[in-house]
Amino acid sequence: MKRHFAYPIALFFLGLLTISGTVRAQQIPCNVLVGYYQTSWGSQVRLKNINSNYNVICLSFLEAGGGDGDGTNNVVDDLSFYASSWTHVATDIATLQAQGKIVLMSIGGADGSFKLNSAADVTTFVNKTKAIIQTYGVNGIDIDMEQQTYLNQTGTISAPSAHIANLISGLQQLRDWYQTYYSRKMVLTLVPETAYVTGGLSNYESSTYGVPYLAIIEAMRNDIDLLMVQLYNVTSEYGLDGYQYAQGTMDFVISQTDAIIKGFTCKNSKGVYSGLPASKVVVMLPADPAGNGYMDPTDLQTAINYLKGNSTDIPDSYFLQTPGGYPGLRGLGTWSINIDYSNSYAFATNYTTMFNCVSTATEEQQTIQEELSLYPNPATQQITIEKVVATEQHLEIVNVMGEILHEQEITDTKTSIDISALPAGLYVVKMGDASKKLMIQ
Repeated sequence: MKRHFAYPIALFFLGLLTISGTVRAQQIPCNVLVGYYQTSWGSQVRLKNINSNYNVICLSFLEAGGGDGDGTNNVVDDLSFYASSWTHVATDIATLQAQGKIVLMSIGGADGSFKLNSAADVTTFVNKTKAIIQTYGVNGIDIDMEQQTYLNQTGTISAPSAHIANLISGLQQLRDWYQTYYSRKMVLTLVPETAYVTGGLSNYESSTYGVPYLAIIEAMRNDIDLLMVQLYNVTSEYGLDGYQYAQGTMDFVISQTDAIIKGFTCKNSKGVYSGLPASKVVVMLPADPAGNGYMDPTDLQTAINYLKGNSTDIPDSYFLQTPGGYPGLRGLGTWSINIDYSNSYAFATNYTTMFNCVSTATEEQQTIQEELSLYPNPATQQITIEKVVATEQHLEIVNVMGEILHEQEITDTKTSIDISALPAGLYVVKMGDASKKLMIQ
């Protein structure tokens, strides 16, 4: 029997995707710290040993080699993964996933991007990416296509140029294949440079670059899990108020994040970008204190507090277009984990003061929770429920869609429940006023 629940359960599933049909979502943490792991630095810090605060890890990169070392004549036929010779990569990925972390294959990069000029190129892109996903067992892909050579377009958001439409087609094919092959949703993240997103607010950039990523975002908006616009390596960008703000400032982070979430009408008749929910948006900054766009941690904390609505005081000049801010802002991201490692993980440490899934349960609620226990967790075939008092209570197991997939009356203090028929994923077990998260593998 399946029916929608009427009790508040959103706290348990904050940040999980809303999906249709029977495709299961992969659990992305309620707040994320996204880090890019440079495989060329693999001898410095092994993947499985990176700072534990990183819970979404992008392997950099699945890239197309140009043959000349400058990344300006890359073709999709040359797509390869630098760390393919590492015998421990797949096992390290599995180790991180067992800890509840998401591991993605990032595609492109500054010197590894490429252009899909034909249907044959799309097929090559899809097949090569499928093979990498199957070989390493990653949770999905991250798109980091860069350089004007591969991105500039003359089209609009709703009618992009052919090579952008081809990339969208390839992503859709990968999405559909992954759902069929793994019976779960493919995690999809994008990490565009600012010129290809909020550059749509600039007459010059919207004309020069053609807002290619906005076309991708709009086409894939229901499939995107995280959008991490690179808020660095740029002199300045416009905000929704029509003023320009310089990188590395509170105004820049706030104004760009506001535009990314709220959306806007592009200049030069390029179309309307409808924005993305704050729960899909990550503030992406460099970990290197010497890098362009780096922010002082205290300033970043102030900016994040204002963005999340924790403070009504305007930090500098820009004020949010949405009263109350965006409490659901998903987290932070950085280039790169390796650089952060060389700086004693200062970025990862500072993250914990800005984003943290802290329980708001009262002492009374905590007592209620302690009256219900279940094990093993994660589980595969069977769980055991224990409660303090042997009174009859109604138990329900609810999935991320809000459907009750199992329910029964519990009378004993200890009861075993067969869960072998339930698909792998995250659930909530509710009994009376108590509830527990359950991971089925």
